Amino acid sequence: MATYDFLEANGVGFLDQVVGPQFASTVPRQVLAKAWPIAKERVLGSEENGGSGLMRTLEQSARKKGVRILLRHRMQKIIRENPTSGRVLGISATEVDDWFHPTSSTVNIRAKKGVILATGGHAANVEFRRIFDPRLTEEYQAVGQQLALRHADGVLAGLNLGGSLWGTTCQVTQGDQLTVSRGRLGCQHSAGPVTFTPESPVFFRTRATGFDLSDWQNAILIKETGRRFYNEMAVRNDQGYLNAAMAWTGDPSKLDGGGPIWAIFDAAAAAREKLHLEPPIIDLNYFFSGDTIEELAAKINRNPYQWRSMPASNLRQTIERYNTFVDHGKDDDFGKPTPLYKIFQPPFYAAWATHSCHDTHAGLRINNYAQVVDLQGNAIPGLYSAGETAGGIALHGLAKCILFGRIAGRAAAVQPESV
Repeated sequence: MATYDFLEANGVGFLDQVVGPQFASTVPRQVLAKAWPIAKERVLGSEENGGSGLMRTLEQSARKKGVRILLRHRMQKIIRENPTSGRVLGISATEVDDWFHPTSSTVNIRAKKGVILATGGHAANVEFRRIFDPRLTEEYQAVGQQLALRHADGVLAGLNLGGSLWGTTCQVTQGDQLTVSRGRLGCQHSAGPVTFTPESPVFFRTRATGFDLSDWQNAILIKETGRRFYNEMAVRNDQGYLNAAMAWTGDPSKLDGGGPIWAIFDAAAAAREKLHLEPPIIDLNYFFSGDTIEELAAKINRNPYQWRSMPASNLRQTIERYNTFVDHGKDDDFGKPTPLYKIFQPPFYAAWATHSCHDTHAGLRINNYAQVVDLQGNAIPGLYSAGETAGGIALHGLAKCILFGRIAGRAAAVQPESV
């Protein structure tokens, strides 16, 4: 309640609206932050999302109180008295351009009270996320990675100072199925409820909104081999889908990687779904069409993550076999309930349907004051962590960041200034 009062005191408005059932929450949340009123300044460009209303309002309040916010900068390292001992003294950061590329401008920032690490999760750091699940190879995109790097910068910086990784089991055993989820089709950077619309000021990085299918009777899912692997009518974020997709590929270099995955359908299905398959709905590098199955397979091979060529014969055999299931009303391979529609009317379509990495639950170990803790269980003086940079709790996102960010800020504020 104290955190809620803090938010209200800093201008955040809330709607008395139950949200949460879309994530199968057993305890739906009762309040939702009001959307930011200036549409062009909303990250997602949608009135239905309160994230921008929350963060923009807090930003506005912080600036009024004299807080200086350095945008277009990326932290490079944390400065400590000694490499693995002593107090944290500050950070070194490099200015970056619109695409996060470093420039020659570097700034060192002294921390009078402490450094709070809140750089987000590790979903876009391929090698780091594979610590928890080796199957999450490079074809799995991270939601929002084109807006914020999500490269585990804060976690890695904390580990370099002797901090401990914590809550690793939460990353793979907790109940939130958005850790890795099936998302929107035909685009590179989207998953689940997250949709970047053309009205967003950062849409130039996302390139496409993607689209959903209202009825998975209208498509089949195939691997990069051209072979079907799953019952498309199963639960959207079903773990069985993930496990089936990530079956051994036969190539040791991929180490059980699960993608790419493509949704295959035809012109008749597009008409039933009333799809408009043009940019900016689709990304032309992640959506392909062909007048023949062979042409479609050849175009799929243009995708940068199609790590081996898709045999056109495999794709044709898969489609023809599925069509026989429609004829006799039974999916003999994966048990899709009463397949209804054949895939036969050109043009044929292939839409990127590979999972996206989303939430992060494992990060740096913290104590009750949000101080980063080392491998010996001792707090590192002057170093704090919040949000998805912190581990140990099967919770993700803004709520975790705000709660532990407030705890960290209050704890740091009462510390004596560094000399």
